[in-house]
Amino acid sequence: MAVSKDSPQRLHVLEMIDDASLGGGQMHVLLLSKYLQRENIEIAIATEATGWLVDQAQILDIPTYAIAISNKLSWQSFQTIYRLLKTQKFDVIHTHGGTAGFWGRLVAAGLKHKPKIIHTYHGLHYLNTAQTKSLKQKIKTAIFQKIDHLLLAFTDQIICVCRSDYEKAIAAKVASPSKTAIVYNGIEIDKFSQPINKETSRKIFDIAPTEFIFGNVGRLHKQKGHKYLLKAFAKVSDHARLLIIGDGELKDELIKLADDLKISDRVIFLGARSDVHEFLSAIDVFIMSSLWEGQPIALLEALAMGKPCITTDVDGIPEIITNNVNGYLVKPKGIAGLTQIMHKVINQPEILQQLANAGVNTITEKFLAQNMAKAIAELYFVCCGDR
Repeated sequence: MAVSKDSPQRLHVLEMIDDASLGGGQMHVLLLSKYLQRENIEIAIATEATGWLVDQAQILDIPTYAIAISNKLSWQSFQTIYRLLKTQKFDVIHTHGGTAGFWGRLVAAGLKHKPKIIHTYHGLHYLNTAQTKSLKQKIKTAIFQKIDHLLLAFTDQIICVCRSDYEKAIAAKVASPSKTAIVYNGIEIDKFSQPINKETSRKIFDIAPTEFIFGNVGRLHKQKGHKYLLKAFAKVSDHARLLIIGDGELKDELIKLADDLKISDRVIFLGARSDVHEFLSAIDVFIMSSLWEGQPIALLEALAMGKPCITTDVDGIPEIITNNVNGYLVKPKGIAGLTQIMHKVINQPEILQQLANAGVNTITEKFLAQNMAKAIAELYFVCCGDR
């Protein structure tokens, strides 16, 4: 018989993620942990020793455990995770992302005290990179897929953050319909419902009050398609600027591309920053050019802030954006289409408020953090119903 979340039983749950730096997965873990505390759950986070996630968890009085998680076979990784799981005896181990999913599920499966094992796919990135012609990448993808398929036997519940990921995971046999659920990401809309005065926020980023600003948030990685965004923006009015928050391996390459396109004076690479609230307050339109996505937190935050959004029609994004209703969808790598929509929003400002209002409604109806946590808490209690 399933145990209701209203039962006096209090579950001891560990959220595990390999990287503590600021990112969508880390934001998901933090908000999930925060709201699970309201669901009769004792929560803790296991991640690297220092970083944004650790700092934020401490502010919320959420216990954190430092673990070494390598993306290669490592005896140290096994030992640190094994010691933690053996001594704490969690009821549920919930892993996030490929590396934590490998080590957490592998170690938890070998414990005498058997916790329930839950894994969330925040986008099946290796299936997307398999589209490359590189034989090396195809071999890596096959290995990752086989590992996830084998680990499925030791996993009590799979969570996908969008239907697109669900369908991909089932097709790739790294999830099964009988024990896979779709739970959309959630954000705290209250945090974004009161934007900072635009003039005040623009002073932070040295933006003139009359400039039209496109804003992008995302790591500088092939996945995010920044080179197509830059090429499209190069054909847009000289009066517009593009601000990009994020860091990554393509930083130097993208800076050079902006210089080659003669737009380096209109494109500002701001690096990794935590003041996204101020950033979104300062911009006019949020824009993404991703080649693949799960369900991007940055897009949800922009909608919650009431920012019109332009993004690519890939994977889980159409589950968030309805074209011409709460934003615009363009084809991935479609430079001409991206340029056309950027021209449209610059020249027809009267449509922006309509898009903004619809975007806020989308978040309120489907993407609240507390609803995400309630749905996941229910999965925990159902999994533990035989205790």
